[in-house]
Amino acid sequence: MTKNKRIILTILLIIGLIVTAELVQVYFKVNFSNGDFNPSFCSVSNLIDCDGVAKTNYSIFLGIPLAIWGVILYTILLFLTYVDKINAKLNLEILKVFKNPTSYIATLGLFSFCCSMVLACISIFEIKKICILCFVTYFLDLIIAFCAKSKGFFIEDIKNTAVDFFNGAKKYFILFLIVCIGGIGFLYYMATSLVMSPNLRDMKSFKEFQDLKTNIYAIKGNTLGNPDGEIIIYIYSDFMCPFCKIANTMIHKLAKEEKDVVVYHINFPLDSECNPILKQSVHPGACLLAKYALAAERQGAYWDMASAIYDKLPMTEDEILNLADVININKEQLQRDAHSNDVADDLSKQIEKAINFEIKGTPTIVIDGIEHKSALPYYKLKTFVHQARARHRQEK
Repeated sequence: MTKNKRIILTILLIIGLIVTAELVQVYFKVNFSNGDFNPSFCSVSNLIDCDGVAKTNYSIFLGIPLAIWGVILYTILLFLTYVDKINAKLNLEILKVFKNPTSYIATLGLFSFCCSMVLACISIFEIKKICILCFVTYFLDLIIAFCAKSKGFFIEDIKNTAVDFFNGAKKYFILFLIVCIGGIGFLYYMATSLVMSPNLRDMKSFKEFQDLKTNIYAIKGNTLGNPDGEIIIYIYSDFMCPFCKIANTMIHKLAKEEKDVVVYHINFPLDSECNPILKQSVHPGACLLAKYALAAERQGAYWDMASAIYDKLPMTEDEILNLADVININKEQLQRDAHSNDVADDLSKQIEKAINFEIKGTPTIVIDGIEHKSALPYYKLKTFVHQARARHRQEK
């Protein structure tokens, strides 16, 4: 490699490292700060929005942010730029397999640019947002490829790279196999654990419960969890709210797995028929569903009815009454109680409690006195319970 080519490549690769390091910072800022962050300098409009691109699921590959892949790429290319000088000082036998480093740089640069064009199309046509810093790296990859290439249009470089790769893998087969197994194992862990992709992890957690047609964790009776449990959970919900259905299934699973938890369900139907703060119903009929759940409580089957309502989502009173046969309670008594003044008063008290606590929407989950708005991914739900348990232990 000539001196001038090495200098130019070094400058380009350092620029690439700086840009991708900034992209890594942007990615973690927008995905791990719970929305509490200042917009990046490159987020200036709905179209030019680095933060918006970083929030999408397209910003990650095999569980690792694309920005980190970029840092890895430029680090490898920088190593290849100086591999001959490193070998001259260290004289390591393994480094002698890098016979044509400029060819490798040209090939990797070209490959990266091709991948970048796919990402550019996704950005423009699918996400409809552009990350300026990303596009800088796209063209940087092309410049690096042309700067490092041999004569002709990369054919010789690709050939050299392929031949040297297979010869090196053959010579150090055991080491190559160990690296491959380790790499595949690491990527499998990252892709399945999604520790660097909270959005995908949340979606995966929700999908697990969303795909269930029935609540397979359903607990019967009027008590959910340990009645003497020290960790108290209140869930404010509406039987016609789809996220409340997911939250209900999660809460039942949680009560089975965490033995020191007790759950109290507070009905907050978004129906103007019984909710005085609503001028217009969001979920017409939700009041009637809540009354029937409270009526079932008088026969010791509150959670039976709650899960049955979420599973079947009855739209008429006859359909609600049919659930009495499903959960084996008296249908006539259920209907009488549902239309009684006592049940109406119980529902009014629950709605009043939600209003006094300034509950704005459903589901709202209060764990050990700490409010969490909207449905929570199951792993977060468990995390908050574990944090509550740790606080109780510190207080003892």
